[in-house]
Amino acid sequence: MDPETKFREGDLILGYYRVLGIIGRGDFGVVYKVRGERGRYRGKILALKVASNPYGIEYLWKEAQTLILFNHPNIVSLQSYLYKKDRGELYVLYELMDVGDLREHVLSRGGLSEEEALRVLRNVTEGLIFLHSRGYIHSDIKPENIFGKRILKSVVWKLGDFGLLKIRGSVSILDVKGTLGYIAPEVFRGEIHRSSDIFSLGCLLYFTLFGRDPFHSEDRKEKMRRNREVIFEVPEGTSPKMRRLLERMLEKDFRRRFRTAMELKDYLLSEGLG
Repeated sequence: MDPETKFREGDLILGYYRVLGIIGRGDFGVVYKVRGERGRYRGKILALKVASNPYGIEYLWKEAQTLILFNHPNIVSLQSYLYKKDRGELYVLYELMDVGDLREHVLSRGGLSEEEALRVLRNVTEGLIFLHSRGYIHSDIKPENIFGKRILKSVVWKLGDFGLLKIRGSVSILDVKGTLGYIAPEVFRGEIHRSSDIFSLGCLLYFTLFGRDPFHSEDRKEKMRRNREVIFEVPEGTSPKMRRLLERMLEKDFRRRFRTAMELKDYLLSEGLG
């Protein structure tokens, strides 16, 4: 068993949560699918992240402290968290996103239709409007951080993973991070704005349509060059409206992009894409 995987299927965590399986692993630790056996979550199926390394604890602690304040239908809901000092472990309980992450969803289908991709975009934009209106910048929008949940016959997509969340105006150059292929060009210079999230969201939209990020290259240095200089092509067959949307969101100059998620939503509605 992986040393980070402390619990097996059937184990009872903290005396409350029965392990039903492992959902995934991240830099912070392991995510388990659990069922509440007693207490306020009895009978509920949830996701439980367990961090036991110093980096993971710091990352998850920041996310928990922030996310506990958020309540929006397009942001993954944090239920509760507990730090066990004697064990050096942090436990964070979330709603279960039963569809999984957007990356796996898209790759399993080889890309989504424009209609499906726009549905994802609209959902994530709503979550981002909530963040931007409160002075936050997500700063790590990518397919692995978008999660789907089945509600009736449709899927609702939600923004998750807030470990790199920034507050506008409080960002130093040392804070600037992200994922290659989804980084706004100004971030390479140590700048970050709400429109930097829009650029990353444009990269995400490109991925949902074509199954790869806009700057894809097998060579990491070449990929970084393309990302930094914003060198990409929109494949043939893309509708004119979608092409214009992608080009506007992936504009190299952040001042010529949508400044906020609300501006993006207004554009989608005006173009009949909302």
